[in-house]
Amino acid sequence: MTTLEKIKLALRISHSKLDEDIQADIDACMADLRVCGIVYAEESDPLIFNCIKLWCRSLYTDDTAKAAEWQRRYDSLKACLMNVEGYGWRDGDA
Repeated sequence: MTTLEKIKLALRISHSKLDEDIQADIDACMADLRVCGIVYAEESDPLIFNCIKLWCRSLYTDDTAKAAEWQRRYDSLKACLMNVEGYGWRDGDA
């Protein structure tokens, strides 16, 4: 199952009308992670996939409170990954 298919399942989207938009959002999330210094960003990694899922959930809800909560969770997970050796932090960076 591709990342796009998994994200659509998580968002409960069964049609393909938004596939290009969702894929663009997945790509934007991956770019955001890399810009923030997360050097190991593979979609198959469970933590990176969770980042993508949180990012997309924040974008694909009509409830602004839920969107803010999903974004807060994304930002928290991203901040953790930025400080973990193997994702963002490398030995000798301190």
